[in-house]
Amino acid sequence: MLRWVPNVITIARGLAGPLVAGLLLVGPWNWLGFWIFVGAIASDLVDGWVARRLGAASQLGEWLDPLADKLLTVPVWLALASIGFAPAWLVFLAVARNVAVLGAWALLARGFVSVAPSKTGQIMVAFEGVALSVLVFHGPWNGTHWPSVGTALGVVSLALSGASLVIYAAHHPLLAISRPATAGSP
Repeated sequence: MLRWVPNVITIARGLAGPLVAGLLLVGPWNWLGFWIFVGAIASDLVDGWVARRLGAASQLGEWLDPLADKLLTVPVWLALASIGFAPAWLVFLAVARNVAVLGAWALLARGFVSVAPSKTGQIMVAFEGVALSVLVFHGPWNGTHWPSVGTALGVVSLALSGASLVIYAAHHPLLAISRPATAGSP
């Protein structure tokens, strides 16, 4: 029975995205959305740890995790743009990146290929989570213009995403097969 706990945590993270988006869209509930989002994004660290502790790591969990991440972040990005808490260009790029990653993940999953996340990708997800948290919070607090901070963190997340893409393209075996061999390459 306990083997399902990590997947339940992961699924709850995915369901939190539409909930937070709904709170942002229906009224001035961003403070509640902030706390739900922070809890959900923190669960990304917890579900894997729990799975390892319980010996419950599974292929299903590996597939649910990136899906839950996108179900958490994409609706929140879209809601932030809708209410003017995030610049449209940043939301467009972040959502496009998330949709592209989900599409690539789905193509690889159809071939039952598991691609381990890179350290750069993990750091990117952390920056995206902090950026979204700050943008959902929206301030004011401590005399800081939090929308600017959230936007800057979102830009860092996008830059890390680009770096992660380069790393995957250079090191993923399926991508290496499709590239023509060059002189001197093995």
